[in-house]
Amino acid sequence: MPEIRTVVPDEVDAYLDALVRKGIFANKAEFVRAALLAYVSATGTFFKGFDTENIFTPNGRLYQVEYAREAGTRGLTAVGVVCEDGVLLATEALTRSRLATGVGKILRAGDRLAMAYSGLVADAWLVFDELKTAGPKSTDDAVRVVRTVLHRHTLDRTRRPLGVVVLLASALDRKPRLVEFDSSGTAVESLGVAVGRGAVAASDALEARYRKMRLSDAEKLLPEIFGRGTEVEVARVQG
Repeated sequence: MPEIRTVVPDEVDAYLDALVRKGIFANKAEFVRAALLAYVSATGTFFKGFDTENIFTPNGRLYQVEYAREAGTRGLTAVGVVCEDGVLLATEALTRSRLATGVGKILRAGDRLAMAYSGLVADAWLVFDELKTAGPKSTDDAVRVVRTVLHRHTLDRTRRPLGVVVLLASALDRKPRLVEFDSSGTAVESLGVAVGRGAVAASDALEARYRKMRLSDAEKLLPEIFGRGTEVEVARVQG
């Protein structure tokens, strides 16, 4: 067994001697070893490696993926709404200098394909770059690309999962569709969805006001969804 040497204050050493004299432990080393084991057990999975690498815990959880998903939910709010004539994407606007150009939370890969996101900017751009490079010809192709990129980052124990939630709006098949992806690569198609730090309030507003409508009608709901006075970035995706 490896030997560990340490220096403790006199008062702590005296306390340990007292415990040994009471017969609770055979010696001070036994007491220290028991204390260390109790500490490691109390700290959970960190010292067992499940918290530092992308591997399964014995109960089937991937903590790194859960942390990445949490990063996505803490970002700026993003909303998608499927309308009769397209898909409306809207996000809280990034606070930037008016001199900065080309900075936004909605990334377009043409008139009929775009994505909004909540979470880490660089991670979102990694997904978008692969999506744009793939040049999908259909919505299903686009979904497959995004899902693959996100899921691929959960398979390698040395690769960090992407801390982003993605909303993909597509009219590649002439039919407006909206798909939400989390950090694991799970894809869920929806008629209306909100993600990010204000998702609960935005979702409640969507649930209350959603109906068959056109893009112009959906834009009128944005002050209620995001809160009046909130600066919003908006994009229309139409076939």
